[in-house]
Amino acid sequence: MNIKVKDIAAKSGVSIATVSRYLNKSGYVKQETRELIKNAIQEIKEQDKTYVREKNIAVVFPDLSNMFFTDVLKGLTEEAEKLNYNVFSFDSGESIEKEMKIIDALNDFNICGLIITTTIKNRETTKQHIQKLNSLGVPVILLDRDLIFCDFDGVFIDNQKGAFDGVDTLITSGHKEIAVITGPLEYETAQHRLEGYKQAHKINGLEINEEYIYEGDFHVDSGYKFTKEIIKNNKDVTAIFICNNMMTLGAINALNEMNIKIGQDISLLGFDDLEFFTYLGLNISVVSRPTSEMGKMAFEVLSKKLIDEEPCATQNIVLKPSIVIRGSEKLKGNNKK
Repeated sequence: MNIKVKDIAAKSGVSIATVSRYLNKSGYVKQETRELIKNAIQEIKEQDKTYVREKNIAVVFPDLSNMFFTDVLKGLTEEAEKLNYNVFSFDSGESIEKEMKIIDALNDFNICGLIITTTIKNRETTKQHIQKLNSLGVPVILLDRDLIFCDFDGVFIDNQKGAFDGVDTLITSGHKEIAVITGPLEYETAQHRLEGYKQAHKINGLEINEEYIYEGDFHVDSGYKFTKEIIKNNKDVTAIFICNNMMTLGAINALNEMNIKIGQDISLLGFDDLEFFTYLGLNISVVSRPTSEMGKMAFEVLSKKLIDEEPCATQNIVLKPSIVIRGSEKLKGNNKK
């Protein structure tokens, strides 16, 4: 049996929104109201002696074929298993419709918490979607992508700082004509990385050429397509900053097809690392996010929510990325180190 928020609300005579705040330990709930909700939950449990809240955690990510998410999941799972939690992962395929269906289905799972990278764009969401998340009656932890109009805890990355540092590295290496392949600019993560690209130009006194900005979709094909367009249409470009690992793979494929040598004929710097870059001898310099740490931190925030009986302040953790230098950022003929 998985106790439904609406059942607790009906039993206690309290609104669904207030019950959700109490269950998620977010926001203020009067002591008198908390007692009503506690008593209602106890009554419902007593009515069904088979009720057990299992140590099951649901994880919903938008693309489990992307090694960023699989690495985060690995770190999260390793931490959860230390405390005997089970982790069930779901792939929403970057589809809000599929994400909504998964959340609906989770009502039939006996989960104690949810960690999610939502597909909602621009931090804007409908009241219906937040109500769906709250209706699960368990703590919800956001990962990588934030939402507004809600009190969910989260673990995030400073995307703008990471992109700034990456592009600044290219400029320090001697590049002045730098193209960028962004993610879909509906996403705040993509917007922040583009802002970092622009900020690095401004601080270094370089003009921003709008013709050098290409909007990708975080998938391999767009990295492939726009790299070919950059090479064809922008003869002055000496470096490309690519805003995620999957598009970097596409860029590598395109350059190989064109017999263009990375680090010699063109320079690359990507956002997010992939282990097989080094396994295959691809010395790609990257902005690296601490994926395993993100997963571990997300579980730690969730487990604290599950252990603490009293509501606690919303916790948003922002981790810093780092630059991994492997040589692909160098400008041909530049001896600068």
